[in-house]
Amino acid sequence: MGKVMTMVYTSPQKVIEQIAAKGISGCVVLHDPNDNFVSWHLHIGGGQLHYATSDNGKAERLYCILRRSNPDLAELEFVDGHLEYGNICQWWYSKGMPAAGLRQLLTRLSMEALVYALAMPQTNAELIPFSKIDPILVSTSLHPLPAPLLPVVVQWKKWRSNIYSPFSRLYLDNQNVGAFKELWQQRQKVSKAEPGSLFDPQRLPFIIRTLQQKYSLYRMALVLKVQVQMLTAWLQPFLAKKLVTTVSFKELQLQDNIATPPPVETKDVENKPRLVIACIDDSSTVQRQVQGILEMSGYDVLSITDPTQALTSLVRQKPAAILMDVNMPDINGYELSSMLRQSKQLRDIPIMMLTGRDGIMDRMKARMLGINYYLTKPFHPQRLLENLQKLVNNVPPDSQ
Repeated sequence: MGKVMTMVYTSPQKVIEQIAAKGISGCVVLHDPNDNFVSWHLHIGGGQLHYATSDNGKAERLYCILRRSNPDLAELEFVDGHLEYGNICQWWYSKGMPAAGLRQLLTRLSMEALVYALAMPQTNAELIPFSKIDPILVSTSLHPLPAPLLPVVVQWKKWRSNIYSPFSRLYLDNQNVGAFKELWQQRQKVSKAEPGSLFDPQRLPFIIRTLQQKYSLYRMALVLKVQVQMLTAWLQPFLAKKLVTTVSFKELQLQDNIATPPPVETKDVENKPRLVIACIDDSSTVQRQVQGILEMSGYDVLSITDPTQALTSLVRQKPAAILMDVNMPDINGYELSSMLRQSKQLRDIPIMMLTGRDGIMDRMKARMLGINYYLTKPFHPQRLLENLQKLVNNVPPDSQ
């Protein structure tokens, strides 16, 4: 391996442009001078970007991105300091999935990392010659830089005055909760408070609890089920007024002597495991409504909009209960319930129908299929929660 070359405190864009113009190959490491925990690794060959990733915080970053783009990939384990590239490629090929999808995923991961690297005002850079990845599936020109990235980079440069990167830990202190609620209510009045949004009143207690956990921006976006960009923009007024503050990963380790919490673990304020409730419905409106109601009450929600993929998702996650619509494409609720009751792994999970059908024959058919409860739309949130609690505690619901 060749000698590592260093460039101290210079513009990351200049570093990348120089390397690309000279057609240099190797791994470019860009350190964030504001947070020693953060560094970005760009794998370059002949001036072309093959892959970009982070060093530390890898698990949180990848889990956040992959769960949204391909939930199945979330089952992979990632270790900080280890290149995940080979694991993703190996998993993808083992599933017999099209190579075009893999290239698209690798490009997305790389562009996301490149944005944060370029947003740094300066960097302590290193070049590790002859460092390679295998196989090479993506080659993106860096001279000039990809035009679609530049507006996002400019935006992140502005946001860095309040938060350095998605790895920064966010914290809402108890003494600031009152002022936080007041500002939230002011902004909520002029926003479109759709069910399940960050301005949904039903989600406010859950949002506050999440902000008190010192999660990274990546982890918080995953828990709140929003995009990192959207969450960052939403947080700006709270950060500007110092109602929500940031703490680096290093500071967190020194103060609390704890490591990054596992991305797959989500616990409520009492540190009790949160029950997972599956919602199978092709309506995004219903999904948002159910998600808002249940998350506020301490549940995690597994949203499934495609009933044909339900069995695979349910076996992997094994929820405590299943909420299901009747009218769905390809497989209706009755057919899917019958399949669940024939599955050794899933047949004991209680099922609640959430449907607009209110006929006697529909209810009778549901009972014959072993469906535990039948709730018609529109439903009152409290009634949903009361009967769901009885289902997960194996208490028979009220008479239907």
